[in-house]
Amino acid sequence: MPLRLVAEAAEEANTAALPDAAAVEADHRIANNLSIIAALIRSQAANLPEEPMLPRADVRALLQETSVRIDSVGRLHRLLMHRDGHAIVDLPAYLREIADAAMCSLAGAERTEFSFDLNPHYITSPKQGVAIGLLVGEAITNALKYAHPAGVAGKIQISSRESPDGRLAIEIADDGVGLPEGFDPTVSSGKGLRLMRALAEQLGGRLDFEQGLIGLSVRLEVPPSASLSRAPPDGGGSAQAE
Repeated sequence: MPLRLVAEAAEEANTAALPDAAAVEADHRIANNLSIIAALIRSQAANLPEEPMLPRADVRALLQETSVRIDSVGRLHRLLMHRDGHAIVDLPAYLREIADAAMCSLAGAERTEFSFDLNPHYITSPKQGVAIGLLVGEAITNALKYAHPAGVAGKIQISSRESPDGRLAIEIADDGVGLPEGFDPTVSSGKGLRLMRALAEQLGGRLDFEQGLIGLSVRLEVPPSASLSRAPPDGGGSAQAE
């Protein structure tokens, strides 16, 4: 149950043998991320259609999407490490966790084949990690919902690599039907797409949607920053998990 993951992360942060300052920081971080989830749920509730009763399938879909977001935050806290007095997240490991959260939460996701081609050495701050994780989770959710409307098994590839100018590019590509004719995701008022655009802006990054002969590719480019760095191949020293 996704809420259990968040509760366990909070309990672990409170009981782990960390310095007092680190424990306070962990509590503060969890509270902030739970506030983000609460705001997303409130926004979703405010945009529900004015109908006497929503169809069961729509209610189920809303709850499944919300569970992906909660699970994503819970899994981030499970991956937190401390290095040189700073909290960090192994970004490739976290992207795999995001995909697993979607597979565990969304109906029919188990029929989808996921593949990964991830730069193995990127670490990020928890704040930046949450934003990247929520955006990638939305992209995966959209691919699972819309790429194959006939319900056939599909494929999703999640990749990350460094561009020549030092940016980190994260791509979520499916092999589905692509976007409807005339649909522009960069201006769509859809809740999930608006959230993705807001997260990309928060990251100071660029979000692109590219439709090929088969499928749709969602690409996020994150500029170099102090909170997103390329760790040495050996992990750059010791790290202590929270």
